[in-house]
Amino acid sequence: MTIDILKNKNLLILALVVLAAIALSACGGGEIPGLSGAAGITDDETTPTAPAEGDTPLPTESPTTIPVTGHIIFISDRDGARSLYMTTPDGGNPIRLTNASPNDTDPSVSPDGTKVAFVSTINNNVDIFVLDLLSGFITRVTDALEKDSAPSWSPDGSRLVFESFRDGNFEIYMVNADGSNTLRLTNDPAGDSNPVWSPLGNEIAFVSNRFGNADILLLTTSGQVSTLTTSPAPDSAPTWSPDGSRIAFKNHSGELSNICVIGHDGLGHECVTSIPYEYSSPAWSPNGQQLAVVAKQSPGHQIHILNINDHALTNFSSDVIDPLGTPVWSPEGTRLTFQAEFNNDMEIYSVVLSSGEFIRITSQLSFDGVPTWTPQ
Repeated sequence: MTIDILKNKNLLILALVVLAAIALSACGGGEIPGLSGAAGITDDETTPTAPAEGDTPLPTESPTTIPVTGHIIFISDRDGARSLYMTTPDGGNPIRLTNASPNDTDPSVSPDGTKVAFVSTINNNVDIFVLDLLSGFITRVTDALEKDSAPSWSPDGSRLVFESFRDGNFEIYMVNADGSNTLRLTNDPAGDSNPVWSPLGNEIAFVSNRFGNADILLLTTSGQVSTLTTSPAPDSAPTWSPDGSRIAFKNHSGELSNICVIGHDGLGHECVTSIPYEYSSPAWSPNGQQLAVVAKQSPGHQIHILNINDHALTNFSSDVIDPLGTPVWSPEGTRLTFQAEFNNDMEIYSVVLSSGEFIRITSQLSFDGVPTWTPQ
């Protein structure tokens, strides 16, 4: 009971902070820079491709009746430097969250939605920082002379794992979210990178080339390593299912790849695609039944949704919008958000899965990309 009360209190505080910041900025006061008007929603700019007959069934509600929770955090250089911004699901009243660095990137929201880890370059030094969304306070988590990047949260939000080049090659490290107690977890002459913490908290998936090409390995917080994939072709981009039972990843064939899934115990290895494409990293749906990827087509790119159970495919595309990067699911799983090129300008869009409607989230002559969702 106490936990639920505290959680609801934190969510209320976060909502009040967001609303207060929007109201304050609209009045021209406050210390949150970079506020702009609501982004437009496309009407006749797109020609979405509806799901084909026989494709994976999706929600049938109209876009106006589907509730959408959370906020979108993204990277933009609309005010000069690439900084973190936050906006509502429809793109209204974006708020600038950081402004001290010339280059912020790679935002990762904590499981409870109250903090954002990100990578920033200051004086040519690439390090990891944590922004507290409730207070606006930023903590410098790493301060090595070499590159620290790819932060991933522990399920309880108390720690981060990350990759670091401080040892002359990439290794995996763990650190408390306040920057204390940095611990090296891997120690191998080969490169270990791209760590992703399991939702269950007891395992970390990462990529290593210690066996001659890139494979997916597992790591415990005590530094024990086990091998998950040993394919002759490189494997990369591991991502955990919401229940922590499976890992999706890319199995490469030259510049192309297939999207595959394996159990965290090494069993149940199968590919959910049969034709290699240039795929983005896969993203699990909140219910763990589907994977979303961006696939390079001719011409341009499409968003593919792959059903885990029967491998059915649903496509979403537009004649004028070119999706790029990795798509991210809204918390309730009714839409996907992604960066895309439109008239040689990088913007953020969402696609409503029930209708195929593309919604333009940002509308600035600037780079707007790398979106991620908060859970509330």
